Amino acid sequence: GGSRVCDGAPPFPTAPRPSTFRHTLSTGGQNAGEMAYGPLCQCAFMSYGPRIQQKAPPLDIVKVIWEKRAKFEPPMGVEAPPPGQFMLLAFDLHEAKADPSTATRSMPLDDRCVIFGSSQFHDGQVHDGHKSVQEQHTALFFMKGKWHLKGINGNTYMESMTAHPWLRDAEGAVPKRYTSSNARKTEAIAPMDPKKRLSREMCVFRLGDSDRRFWIAGPLPLKEGEMEEAGADAGRSAAVGGAAGVAGADRRDRGGERDRGDRKERGRKDRKEAAAARAAAAAAAAREGASDGSAKPRAKSGNVAVAWAATQCFARPAG
Repeated sequence: GGSRVCDGAPPFPTAPRPSTFRHTLSTGGQNAGEMAYGPLCQCAFMSYGPRIQQKAPPLDIVKVIWEKRAKFEPPMGVEAPPPGQFMLLAFDLHEAKADPSTATRSMPLDDRCVIFGSSQFHDGQVHDGHKSVQEQHTALFFMKGKWHLKGINGNTYMESMTAHPWLRDAEGAVPKRYTSSNARKTEAIAPMDPKKRLSREMCVFRLGDSDRRFWIAGPLPLKEGEMEEAGADAGRSAAVGGAAGVAGADRRDRGGERDRGDRKERGRKDRKEAAAARAAAAAAAAREGASDGSAKPRAKSGNVAVAWAATQCFARPAG
């Protein structure tokens, strides 16, 4: 049924009663367009949403976002070192400071390339398990008669042996120490940097922030300005650095110059005192001769006689 007509306005539809709505659905009558506004359609939309574009069930797939780096391969031109000439030694700082003679571990360097890192699955690799050390951290290889360091996946630091007075060789003896006038005693090596050459002084290195130190004992080449420490000041200059040793040598040179200057001053002072004593003796001899009235003294000896003769020569009357 429709609503009442007021003032000639067309009747607006009202929701059909349930019996009329079922009849409309079954017969397909003229009220079929009215069901879009019916309560059943509203209830259907409120009970569940559309079933199109629903998400599929999750897939149990492990995806690799970061690919593993390839295994390091030595560069071209790497050669085997002379057998028995070089030794790789390692020590931890806290152990070396407590007992340097027993804290050192060593192995001969006979391979052309040695890789350092934290991985325990690569054959022939030197292990350092610090958390800042990568699986393959840095490489040490021999090329053209020299040992070189090349960073692989982490930072490496070369250090001067003068910063480590507790260095000991494989037999526990103190090795020869080398220093230079260069004030830079630590050099960082990043993975993108070129290889760095080791020398007699810069022969110690560490991986990342690890407390372990590695160093090479053997006939490494000398860089420009490097020299061997000698004398009693070797231990002191090794403890405080090469720059302090050079400063100590300068102080010793200045001290020697001061000593030579003091000796010269003392010699001049002694000569002045001796000249004054001879002048006093000559004056006394002259007074004694004048009181006696004689031309020659009765008994003079040594410098006193010479001084008296000089006074007589200068006292001779003119003309």
